[in-house]
Amino acid sequence: MKIAVIGNYGATNIGDDAILTALLKELAGHKVTVFSAYPEMTKPLFGTQAAPLFPLGIRSIYRNGFRESFHALKKSDVVILGGGGLFQDSYLFACFLWAWQILWVKLLSKPLFICATGIGPLKTRIGRFLTRWAYHQANVVTVRDQYSAEILRKIGFKGEIHVTADPVFLFKKPNFTQNRSKGTYIISLRPWLKYKPKILSVFTAFLQELKESKHAEFIFVSMQQIKEHDMQMIEPLVSKLGGELYLPNHFADLLQIMETAEFAIGMRYHFMIAAILTQTPLLPVSYAPKTEEIFEESELRTYVSQVSELSGEKLKEDLKRLSLGYNNAMVYENTLLKRYRERAEKGAQLLRNFLKRFDEPKKE
Repeated sequence: MKIAVIGNYGATNIGDDAILTALLKELAGHKVTVFSAYPEMTKPLFGTQAAPLFPLGIRSIYRNGFRESFHALKKSDVVILGGGGLFQDSYLFACFLWAWQILWVKLLSKPLFICATGIGPLKTRIGRFLTRWAYHQANVVTVRDQYSAEILRKIGFKGEIHVTADPVFLFKKPNFTQNRSKGTYIISLRPWLKYKPKILSVFTAFLQELKESKHAEFIFVSMQQIKEHDMQMIEPLVSKLGGELYLPNHFADLLQIMETAEFAIGMRYHFMIAAILTQTPLLPVSYAPKTEEIFEESELRTYVSQVSELSGEKLKEDLKRLSLGYNNAMVYENTLLKRYRERAEKGAQLLRNFLKRFDEPKKE
């Protein structure tokens, strides 16, 4: 069976590429073409066929045109879109980009499975319209959290919604066993619009105090290298505080180094998932509902800091509580992991059923 997988791939985002890795494992045995922002990077990295996303800007039209994308999609039997937080209008271009991809899927009458996507925020009328239209084109819709399902309902989506979980939760805990280094903190920050100066100010003071009072050592992880480049946040901290700068090539690399740290502090969604997978006690910093949703109905919910209300005092108090409840935190994360693995497996089964449904006629 020939399958097209469309998503935010090739953008040097470790989390999105981890989603692709999980999907490709599920799709083993099929002929897969990945639609990527940079197919020349995706093809060797994942060992699969790759094609450009359908271009929506002058530069992408000039670079790739439509021919290769059109022919790759036309040859496909079914299409999978996702996962990740694709439809959100903090950057309105995103809604246009992914609706544009789905328009071509519709024009070529290809069955569509929307896989474990996150949705929102959707604050604009055009963002809501594009998202509602796009999801109505799918044969099966799965979202990665209840928040996304609620947004879909609020904007008028009438179809069936399956709440599953991010496919990355199906990654197995690493087989390697690392000795955690006491006093080592692994940290992931991302540039976030108007809060960037505040984030840098709070973390500079907070980490400086940790360094002086606890002789802390830091591993700064960059989860994305282009567009929302994490180095914008990390480089000023490294220059002032020292520490190791780490640029993982794959999600598995992140899991391996995560296991060496005593604590994790981070903003990126898949950085948080990596902490849960490795049971690394975590202080999450939330910049969007998707990062809070992970910890709903969990004892870890009280450790979440809102980026809009970020303060060194709360970080210090939460770290103190996390240190005292170190073993409990790992137990809580293990409970979370079991819950999300069950939901992710539900999503994987829905995908298998979808593929079987459209593959069966070819076997007759």
